[in-house]
Amino acid sequence: MTHKPYENVRVVELGSRIAAGACGRLLADLGATVYVIEPRVPQAPAVKHGKWVDRVSAVAGKKSILVDREDIDDINVVEQLLKNSDVVIRSSDLDEDTWPESWRQLISNCPIVCDITAFGSSGPLSGKFSDEVELQHLTGIVHTTGLPSGEPLPIGLPVLEMSGALYAACAISIALNVQARCGAGQQIEVALYDVAINALSTFLAAHYAGGRPGRLGNGHGMAVPWNAYPAAEGWILICTTNDAQWSRLAGLIGASAQRPEYAELKSRLAHRNEVDELVKAWTLANPLSELERQLSSTGIPCGRIVSVADIAGEPNIKFRGSVTECIDPVSGTAVRVPNAIFRYLGVAADPVTVPEPDSGRGELTTLRHSQPGWTHSPTSPPPTRALEGLRVIEIGQLTTAPLAARHLASLGADVIKIEPPGGESARAWEPRRNGMSHFFVLSNGEKRSVTLDLKDPADREYFRELVRTADVLLENLKPGALARMGFGYDTLQTLNPRLIYCAISGFGIHSAYPGRAAVDTVVQAMSGIMDSTRFDGTPIKAGISAADIAGGQTGLLLILASLAQRERTGAGCAIDISMQDVGAWMTQHRWNRAEPALPARHTVNTVADACSHAQTLARALIQTHQDGSGQSWEVIASPMRLSLTPPTIGTLISEPSQPPLNWRDITAHASLPSGPPLLSNAR
Repeated sequence: MTHKPYENVRVVELGSRIAAGACGRLLADLGATVYVIEPRVPQAPAVKHGKWVDRVSAVAGKKSILVDREDIDDINVVEQLLKNSDVVIRSSDLDEDTWPESWRQLISNCPIVCDITAFGSSGPLSGKFSDEVELQHLTGIVHTTGLPSGEPLPIGLPVLEMSGALYAACAISIALNVQARCGAGQQIEVALYDVAINALSTFLAAHYAGGRPGRLGNGHGMAVPWNAYPAAEGWILICTTNDAQWSRLAGLIGASAQRPEYAELKSRLAHRNEVDELVKAWTLANPLSELERQLSSTGIPCGRIVSVADIAGEPNIKFRGSVTECIDPVSGTAVRVPNAIFRYLGVAADPVTVPEPDSGRGELTTLRHSQPGWTHSPTSPPPTRALEGLRVIEIGQLTTAPLAARHLASLGADVIKIEPPGGESARAWEPRRNGMSHFFVLSNGEKRSVTLDLKDPADREYFRELVRTADVLLENLKPGALARMGFGYDTLQTLNPRLIYCAISGFGIHSAYPGRAAVDTVVQAMSGIMDSTRFDGTPIKAGISAADIAGGQTGLLLILASLAQRERTGAGCAIDISMQDVGAWMTQHRWNRAEPALPARHTVNTVADACSHAQTLARALIQTHQDGSGQSWEVIASPMRLSLTPPTIGTLISEPSQPPLNWRDITAHASLPSGPPLLSNAR
């Protein structure tokens, strides 16, 4: 890409939360000019907080402005920035009490303001500060992390802050798109508490079925076998998601795995310990490299555990250039920083540097004489929903692509989910209501579904017609799977030159492991996430599907940004997202500094406690909606709160339709509402 989606956008990053810093960096990677306001007076190491615990991660890829909040000249500098900004990122619960009153007044006039806080502006905890570890305890995340026989563990990374950053960047992208079309700005809030409740999706179905979800160590509540197993040397993660994968694994293990009570997932769940012991006996008898070879060759997700210290040298991370080394101008030492967590096919990643303190001030003379790029009042009526008229095709399973598409649907996009004959495997996951998996409904929201066999000529032609009418094609198949069915990106581009194609996979299309399957736990193992949380030296995965969720959020962000880019250029693009890149990005705060002291203990809430908490109820984070057949389901509200175009939930997904459908209904294409091109505000 010659140009980046947000290269004409100016962002002032005032917030001191880790999430504020990570959000600013995401926007910078998408082309925005991000001015990060640094404290001029250095804080003592013992009192540093938020993103300033690690300056390298806080400022990489941005413009640095040093500010003393008691100095009138510095106050004026920030005032000039705010007068000329498109977006402000703040974290009002952490550091806003120290801001001059003039800043607050100017922020209220900025077109788009995103406030990232612990609890948001409503509910009994609104306005209160809470850190990452306390939030993990409060929302049930700690209760779901750790060995079944051990104590609950906080995840050793700021997963809620990093996930909150992704949601905040997505919400800002939505607001930018709406602003470009109708001239209206928006107020945005992202509460990390809401982000945490959203992360409980793999546990909520069991809770509402009367279960008591807890810790499964490195296992999975709805799939067996799925665990870390000892090999002849080291450990290997093996994760099966359906009966077909189990059948292939049983073929590798031999006759002992061929028992009829293991054939179906529901029965394997009832025999979890037996199946785990069976797999363990097989892995112990084989070298780690041989296990990886056999499992990968049969399409079974697997992987070894990679330490945070070794991330930069991991073969695929190195192949994709996901980590770069540069000189920190403050310490004069070499440090590691992440490159962008996405790739456009055929476009190399830009190198990232760490700016010298106050090095962005030299640009401000020019800035003071420029005009703001946005109008402050609508030029046309705002849309009821941000993505009205957008058509999305999703070929997704489990979490990543379904999560991204679910959020697109909540913003008004028409999402058509393509399922294989027999339906997506997650439809069979327990617990079920009237034969439908609650997890599947939670993961898919208000989509329409159609069954297609892309190996069948008639269904392939039907799919071609859908592609011709679509704005976005989103998939999380194994890399190359769609191409082998005749729909590589060259073919898709010929069918629809404006198509935005987004592929989310464990290791990316451009990969040292071409075509290799992966799931959340494997990615956690191979990106440093598991290495960050240990019990008696044993690496433990996050109880929540941290890598899956972040991978889906990244897909959502890139689709939203690419829609803006398409309005500028008229052309579609191909997006390559590696969950391993995203997982490694989440560990960056441990790359260049010593391990922090262990935090103080907090009360450990269960998933049930979190679901019934007064804050959850007050913010309506869990809602009841109906599917097309009238069945009621508990689902999760969006953590992205936009004042003008908030996400909403409509009629939930139900059983897939069989083609031919009402052809005019399915293929009739409504483009985005007319109006100025997205981000046409060239300065």
